[in-house]
Formats: sequence, structure tokens, C-alpha cells
Amino acid sequence: MSKTSEKSVDLTAKPVMTMSGHEQRIWKIAYLPGGERIVTGSWDTTVRIWDVENGEEEGTTMEHEGSVYGLAVTRDGRRILSGGDERIRVWDVESHELIEEWEGHKGGIRCIAVSPDDRLAASGGFDGEIVIRDIEEGGQIRHWTNAGDWVQSLCFSPNGEKLACSNQSGSIHVCDVESGELVLGPIEAHENIVNCVLWSLDGSRLFSASDDHTIQCWNSDTGEAIGDSWKGHTDWVYSLSLSPDGTKLVSASYDKTVRFWDAHSGDPVDQPLQHDD
Repeated sequence: MSKTSEKSVDLTAKPVMTMSGHEQRIWKIAYLPGGERIVTGSWDTTVRIWDVENGEEEGTTMEHEGSVYGLAVTRDGRRILSGGDERIRVWDVESHELIEEWEGHKGGIRCIAVSPDDRLAASGGFDGEIVIRDIEEGGQIRHWTNAGDWVQSLCFSPNGEKLACSNQSGSIHVCDVESGELVLGPIEAHENIVNCVLWSLDGSRLFSASDDHTIQCWNSDTGEAIGDSWKGHTDWVYSLSLSPDGTKLVSASYDKTVRFWDAHSGDPVDQPLQHDD
């Protein structure tokens, strides 16, 4: 698996639309169900909703007291969960009003994930702490666990039974959602920070992206690497996403490119997309 991406960047490719409004770096983007709107969280302390068709910001801006790092949307499209300081804020998608605030973290929140059935939310902190909560019970805490280092990314398995996390030390942990206990790892995944971890749609594999400029695929049962690392980016790889059918993996990097990969073979597909900054 994996071949180095040798395709040159097609500088003639132009964005379909540019959405402007945030005053600082956008840290997280998520689609709302239906694909007609997206949610963004930024260092400018705001969460915003945008219309994908016209690029306009929708409604009022949702305000935090500090930078927004963690962002997730429930599958039913009703709520947005966002965080940056010690609290998770829960927003109503249609009214943009604050519904709840959940405390529990001792330090800042770095990432948030929602389970496939919308029952649970997991949040990871800069102090290595991971908190799993009941969404319908006002964010009541089920479990605490610790990843040992700054938590970079969280992702529930497709069946909602496991939670994968990556941290700043370059490792991946997988814990059981019901018990909170570690069931796999730590996988010493990369030589540098693992910025993102993502399950395949069938749950048999994990994908990881790192500051070492590579992507790696893993067997989610054994923690063994599947093939060689995927190379092509020339700077930190920061974000991963799968196509709806699970056949393509998309990666975004500090090298200002978005690249596309065959999710099974690791081969680069299509032309990379180039950002100006």
C-alpha cells in the first residue's frame, strides 16, 4: 500500500467559492446533514454557519470567550458542540442560541467528537484528559481517561463501541466506550505529532496524519501498520476526511495543498488543490 504522490499541483484549479468573515485562523470545519451548510470554529472566538450555495454567513455569530479548537455536529443536525477553554458549549443550529454549557475539563479542550447514534460526546484536552458524556443527560460524565499527552484528535468507530484518539507524542490509543478502558495501543504510530485519526467506514482500519508529513493506515484490531506510509505532502498533515462512499481519503496540509488518495491502495488520485495561504 501507498505510493508517493508525484502529481504536480494544478495551479489552474480554482475554488468554486471563498467564504470570508472570520478574523483569525479557522481551526475546524464540519458539514451539517444535507450538505447545504457548513459550521466553522475559529481562533477569533466564534462559531459560524455558512450557506454552501451562496457563501453567506447564516444568522448570528456564536461567541466564545477564547479560541475555538474543538467542534462537532450531531448527526440529527440539531446541535453544535464547540470548545476551547474548560467548557463545552452546546448551540441550537437553527436559532444559534446557547442551549447548555458542560464543565468537567481541568484544562483547555482541543477536540470534540459525537458518537454515530448521537448519544455520546467525547472531548480531549490539552492536558491529555478525555471525557465521555451523555448528550441527552445534559452532558453527564460517564468516563474519564488519559491519553498521556495533549489530545490532538478523537473519532468514534462506525458502530460507536470504540473511541480512537491521537496525541502529541505520536501515538494512537483505542478505548472501549462503555468501560472507558484501553483496548488497543498505545500504537507508536509516527515519529512526530499525530494530528488526526479516522476510522474507515467498515471499522476495519484506522488512518492517521502526522507532522512527519505522512499518512498511515492501520489494522484496527491488531494495531499493525498496513503497507508503507503514504507520502506526497511536504509539511505537516493536519486533517483527514473520507468520501461518503469511503473509497477516497482527503488530506489537508500546512504545505497549502489538499490531496486525494485511494482509501484502499493508498495511491494518489486526482490533482491536488492549492491554497494561497
